[in-house]
Amino acid sequence: MPLIKQTEVDLGRIKGVIFDLDGTLASSNPDFDSLCAELEICRGVDILKWLDDIECPDRKASANAVIHRYELESSARAEWIPGAQVLVDYLHSAGLPTAILTRNIRQAAGVTLGRLGCSIPAVLTREDAPAKPSPEGILMMCREWGIAPHECLYVGDYLFDLQTAANAGAMSLLYNVQQPVPEYAAMADMVTDDYLALVEALKLAGH
Repeated sequence: MPLIKQTEVDLGRIKGVIFDLDGTLASSNPDFDSLCAELEICRGVDILKWLDDIECPDRKASANAVIHRYELESSARAEWIPGAQVLVDYLHSAGLPTAILTRNIRQAAGVTLGRLGCSIPAVLTREDAPAKPSPEGILMMCREWGIAPHECLYVGDYLFDLQTAANAGAMSLLYNVQQPVPEYAAMADMVTDDYLALVEALKLAGH
């Protein structure tokens, strides 16, 4: 799939790029079907919101331990998504700052990045900023970089990523390999299943 622009987004105005981690840079998504089955919740439920709503401390601690186990197990198997390393290296060579904003715990993100040997310097987890779809992680990085949110591109693979970008006023790119294409793809400024197509588009935009 080439890079599909769904809005009049201008790649030339990008001054910083923030990535989701699991399913975006790394093939490290937990087995959500098994996780939801073990937690006895429906697939598609916002697991972190569900966890936050649990009032019983013991039940919350038990559920949290299960979630952590799945995150760490998947992180231990992480590999680069095809083309993602080339994209990250290109952004660095172009002088564009990069960061990661993930709903992971810090420990799991560290394991994933260690396996990748990823050189992205700034990593925000749910222990560092409110979990997506809160825009705060993107806004924090934009303040640090001294750029406006509309000059930032957020790259992710799921609905929460697109909601986060929209809530922050940032540009969004959905990395999607699902067929059929999910309905939430319509929220993205751009959609692709090929990061090399994004690299070429950035070059044409003057980066």
